[in-house]
Amino acid sequence: MTGSVPSGNLLLSAAILFTGLLPSKALRFMEHINIQTITPNTFFQHQKHYLHPSICSVWKTFQDNYFQKMVESGKDLTIGGDGRADTPGHSAKFGSYAILDLELSLVINVQLVQSNEVKSSYHMEKEGFIRSINFIKEKGLKIAEIVTDRHVQIVKYVREEMPETIHHFDVWHVAKGLKKKLTALSKEKECERLQLWIRSICNHLYWTAASTPDGNGQMMLEKWQSVANHVQNIHEHNGDLYDSCLHGPLEGIERHKKWLEPGTKVAERLSDIVMSTQMKKDVPKLSPGQQTASLEGFHSVINHFAPKMIGFSYQGMLSRILLAALHYNENGMREHASTKEGNKRFDIIFPKYKKGEYTVREVKVECTYEYIERLMNSAVSLAEEYAMNSSTVLDDQPVPPPLCSSFERPEKTRAIQEKMSRYTNRAHENDECESSECS
Repeated sequence: MTGSVPSGNLLLSAAILFTGLLPSKALRFMEHINIQTITPNTFFQHQKHYLHPSICSVWKTFQDNYFQKMVESGKDLTIGGDGRADTPGHSAKFGSYAILDLELSLVINVQLVQSNEVKSSYHMEKEGFIRSINFIKEKGLKIAEIVTDRHVQIVKYVREEMPETIHHFDVWHVAKGLKKKLTALSKEKECERLQLWIRSICNHLYWTAASTPDGNGQMMLEKWQSVANHVQNIHEHNGDLYDSCLHGPLEGIERHKKWLEPGTKVAERLSDIVMSTQMKKDVPKLSPGQQTASLEGFHSVINHFAPKMIGFSYQGMLSRILLAALHYNENGMREHASTKEGNKRFDIIFPKYKKGEYTVREVKVECTYEYIERLMNSAVSLAEEYAMNSSTVLDDQPVPPPLCSSFERPEKTRAIQEKMSRYTNRAHENDECESSECS
């Protein structure tokens, strides 16, 4: 026994949650091979009284250590932020916002927002962002630079409420939207030749940011707009800071590319995209250095612990997101694996989005799970100190009311009667229709 709880039962529940398993599947697996095990209700009682508080405790310990070190160092933060909804579309119940220290590649804060805490699902990302920023400021740290996507509400908030912070856009998010527009244009009549240039134009956007380390917005804009001339074999431009291409004279194969003809439909439509108001706003704010690609990796880890096809309670979702953060922080910067001979290992994959083109990927060393040992020790300590029915075990974090709490709940018997009578009336209507057709 661990306190008032059978030790094996507690450790089984802890292992299920801490490894990201779903209790319904894990316990059903045990039943199918005739292993006596706990019931789902027992698992949820363990989760409520011991496992949730253990996760929050270990996460808080990590945060306290991190922020203490950062305060002592006196450095300003360079962070990245991105949101994630628990379901696709605009009908999400939960929205989480994660903040990543881009220099250390550590998730330092996660905020979970339920849709009834804000006006609608669309506003969850902004609310999560504001909570994260306020949390960091309360720790006495300053944010020198922040990298996000182009969420318009967040852009406005940073501009008005954080004037001392430099706000950059992640290049991948801008390139993603650009590629969609170019692909759609290449499918129009007389624009097919653009298909050959899509990859180069997107690469040029990345080069625009990477080749301007000082973040000069005007220089980046002129570099970007030069691509409209370059694809037409025009390499002199009207910019004040960037008046000619840097590639030098083109010779051989490079000189005989399938250039776009000036004045044609495809050239004009491409120029409209390159010179659009949206690009004029976005390109000068591209991040020349740090990006938020690591946050996309963190979101894939969340998908392991909290699959989007499964509905979780608020506390259940929060715990699984924090588990994902603990796992990412321990394994996000794994070293490059080597063979026995000492050679670096690589793998060739064929991503679906590349449509047949391959990618060479580094093979990392195996993941470690030291954080699970800390979680286990914390859960056992709580079980030894508190009984299962003790209210002091419960986490004191406020939980928003369920979404259905704002609706009037009908009496169950009456609701069933209305359902049955509705089907009865429809059956009578169908019988009358069939009788009239026969007559």
